[in-house]
This record gives sequence, structure tokens and C-alpha cells, in this order.
Amino acid sequence: MTCLEKNVRRLFKNKGKLFLVALDHPQYFGPLPGLENTIETAERILKAPLDGFIFNPGIFSHLDSKKFFPKILIVRGSVSGSKFGRLPLHHPVFLSAEGALRIGADGVILMMIVGGNDVESICSVGKKIEEFHGLGLPVIVEILPHDPSKLSDPDLIATGVRIATELGTDVVKVFYTEQFHKVIEASLAPVILAGGLKTERLEEIARKAVEIGVKGFAVGRNIFSSEDPIKVIQTLENILRG
Repeated sequence: MTCLEKNVRRLFKNKGKLFLVALDHPQYFGPLPGLENTIETAERILKAPLDGFIFNPGIFSHLDSKKFFPKILIVRGSVSGSKFGRLPLHHPVFLSAEGALRIGADGVILMMIVGGNDVESICSVGKKIEEFHGLGLPVIVEILPHDPSKLSDPDLIATGVRIATELGTDVVKVFYTEQFHKVIEASLAPVILAGGLKTERLEEIARKAVEIGVKGFAVGRNIFSSEDPIKVIQTLENILRG
């Protein structure tokens, strides 16, 4: 067994599923309700039944290692500018494999844009997968359409998923689409569901996705902006693993 294989298996050590709470939004949005203080939010839900977190690199040095050591810690390695800028043609990867290991990350998540002039985005992600794998770090690739109106387009998302897995990603993160089976069938790697915008349909969408074959969740706003985030986590955990 290689170091990479061991680390990918660790992501899914809890009954073959992965449940992450995404708290990386301030990199683009700045402070948000529920994420005025990312560390406090994370510690408040730390004992809930979740496997780990997605953080930006700067958060890692503020974590209490004794509290967070048992959790899977995924670092956001790509940047998308700010909410005041234009939509980017691709999300540059600013984090090196050595940097991710130095801060104690268990894996890296990158954004890949599909559509438009997407060759730069796809090529960048492919090169970084090779770099992170060279040091045994698992990679999660999140698929995002260049045209925001295509966010739920099953053909576009399925195409992005297949490209990402052909490039060698270990996990794919996607938004729910109609004909979601096309997305699952297109993937050569486990697919986890992105929570997306705050919605009252989250439980319904989560159930459908699990029935179709999704292997985990990466949910942010529907948890950290909830009045009872631990209750939301428990509900999603029951859906994912019973």
C-alpha cells in the first residue's frame, strides 16, 4: 500500500463515507453570518458527528491541535478572487504540496472550471494533482461551470467529473443536478455532494443523492448559518450513514 492509498482510505474510514463541513467561504466572501470567527464556529460543532472540515490555509495555525487532531482537515488550495471582482476564467492554485503538509493538511481541495476557455483550468488542476500525489496527499476536485446558469446541468457536471477523474483526482465534489445518476456514472472516483446555497430542500436533496450513489457531503452555509447547526449535522449524518 502506498502513502497516497493509505491517506485516501483514511478519508472514507467511517463506513466508507465522508462528511465534511466546509468553512472556507471567507476566502471569497469575507466575513459571513455564522463565520465571523471561523475557529469559534468550528469548535462549537466539533463534537457533532462529522468527519472533518474544509479550511483555508491561514486557519490551520489557529487550530487547537489536541481538539482537531482526530478530524480530517482538508485545505482549500485554489483561489477565486473576491466577491468584488469579476468571475474568474480559472481558479489558480496557490498552495504547494510542501505547504499543505507543513500546515498539517490531510488533503487538498481544488476548483476546476468547465466551459468557456477552460483548458487553463483543467491543465492547472492536472499538474497540481500530480504534485500533491507526489507527497501522498489526496486531492478533491470541485466542479464549477464557467456559466453560473449551468450549475445544475447534468451533462456539463458529468463531463467535468469525468475529466477530473481521468486526470487522477481521488474525490470529486459536485452540486446536485437533475439526472444525477449521469454524474455518478461518469465518475471513476467517489463523489461527494456540495451543499450550495442555503435551502430548505437540503434534506430531500441529500436523500436523493445518497440513494443514487453519492459517498459523502461537503456542506457549509446550510450548517454554519443555521440556527441549530448540530441538528443539521445530525440529520445529514443519519441520511449518509443511517
